[in-house]
Amino acid sequence: MPFLKQVVILAGGKGTRMREMTTDLPKPMVSIGDKPVIDHLIEIFEYFGNFEFVIPTGYLGNIIDEHFKNKKNVRVVETGLDTNTGGRIKKIEDILEERFLVTYGDGLANVNINKLIDFHKKNNSIGTMTVTNPVSRFGLVNFNKESRVESFIEKPKLDGFVNIGFMIFEKKFLKYLNYESTLESKPLAELSKDGELYAFKHFGFFEPMDTYREYLNMNKLYNSGNIPWKNFN
Repeated sequence: MPFLKQVVILAGGKGTRMREMTTDLPKPMVSIGDKPVIDHLIEIFEYFGNFEFVIPTGYLGNIIDEHFKNKKNVRVVETGLDTNTGGRIKKIEDILEERFLVTYGDGLANVNINKLIDFHKKNNSIGTMTVTNPVSRFGLVNFNKESRVESFIEKPKLDGFVNIGFMIFEKKFLKYLNYESTLESKPLAELSKDGELYAFKHFGFFEPMDTYREYLNMNKLYNSGNIPWKNFN
């Protein structure tokens, strides 16, 4: 038996910051190039091996269900229109295996899945989250004590780290969840407080598709022919 074979892709959000594209589509079904972003995400995992995918849905989940109806290694589960991220995981508790990976259905990154799994295995913890240094949306201005501008820095990488998904959990993590939980707040904070959460650092490509601008940028990258979320180390 492989150490980990189940991937949960959270795909229930309403995509309210991308209304240009999500009036009639759930955000994971918005196309990058010739296929939905969720297909690109699944291909990241399939590069590293054979995984089984569970997709908890909400907003326009029937479209996701129809898209995957003939794919044997994908199971789509309706988890409610207004359910939070942690609640969606809790609602699929009965079909989760003893260890599973969780990520978001709208974020692409060239995370080395094998290295992530090895890192989780080495630390023997309940949870592992992948983190990266985000790029600032804005350029920075440097100036001296007299306020004279000395230089510009175009959209630098920030010093801090952010959670980008690609999280691994042991099933005992479910005790930290209830049907109203937001995964990114109290559950992860409590797991950290108990010393059971580790951070896997990713220094490669990452981009979420939260806004129309990011959608346009992802398509630009795809059409360039050098697709950064497929360049693995």
